[in-house]
Amino acid sequence: MRFSTLVLALLVLVACQPVPRPFEANPGTPNELLVLADSRGIMVLPVADAPPATAQKLATEMAAALIDRNVPAFVNGGNRSSMILAGEVIDPGRDAIIAWTLFNPKGEEVARHDQSIEGTPVDLWAVADPELMARLAATSAPSIAKFVQNETVREIKAPPIFVGDVRGTNERDAIRLQVSLRQALRSQGARVANSATDETLVATADVVITPLPDDQSEVAIAWVVKDPFETQIGKIDQASPIDRSVIETQWGDLARQAGIAAATGMVRLISQIDWSKGFVPPGPESGKPNGESR
Repeated sequence: MRFSTLVLALLVLVACQPVPRPFEANPGTPNELLVLADSRGIMVLPVADAPPATAQKLATEMAAALIDRNVPAFVNGGNRSSMILAGEVIDPGRDAIIAWTLFNPKGEEVARHDQSIEGTPVDLWAVADPELMARLAATSAPSIAKFVQNETVREIKAPPIFVGDVRGTNERDAIRLQVSLRQALRSQGARVANSATDETLVATADVVITPLPDDQSEVAIAWVVKDPFETQIGKIDQASPIDRSVIETQWGDLARQAGIAAATGMVRLISQIDWSKGFVPPGPESGKPNGESR
């Protein structure tokens, strides 16, 4: 079961000011956010010529490190449009390296990054020590991420976003979603506020998990962005069937991917709104004079 990202069904609801609808694809034109989960991303293979536990653990940590760099990545599944990252240990007796090679969907080499592992503690390497694996992955992930994304992050000239309540799940999983969204927003150039004020946008989410046949559940996350007047600026709906075992044991990975996808939509929305006049208070609910009724 692939779970690299939640399949997105996006709908923007805009009120009180004329705003473009960047999430709505033109008829016959695929919306890249709608196909993000299935046609983008990097599948990380187990590292060749490493002990079995190390080969798998290092691949898992590399996928997590790439996700933290706002690059969708996974270690299971894949499709015809996935890029492939293959790591291979090359140890001629000295100056040992891991050669990380990125291939396009056709199997053609795109780029290569050589990571020195000379001096790595052999005992920790052999048992796939979690701290060592995470450190090795974090060291090379930035270089690999640059192969597939623009390294320049442009600051979005828009109000900061406060990541508010996540409802419908337990506190631990809610916090993971909040943290993932904050990190993804920052990585894409948006400003993130530490509290909600009359000068910030507020993003909240509702999570609904619905049991399905075959040991699966549908995970649905509805993200809403509002201004200080409680006017809804936009909404992003995410939904996908997920294996229940994945939901229970790998929610952190799901949360990171959901945060990346949601942040992408939010940044596109707020970057296309004219904020030069600040927030616009909502007008009267009707055009009738006060006190007039029908």
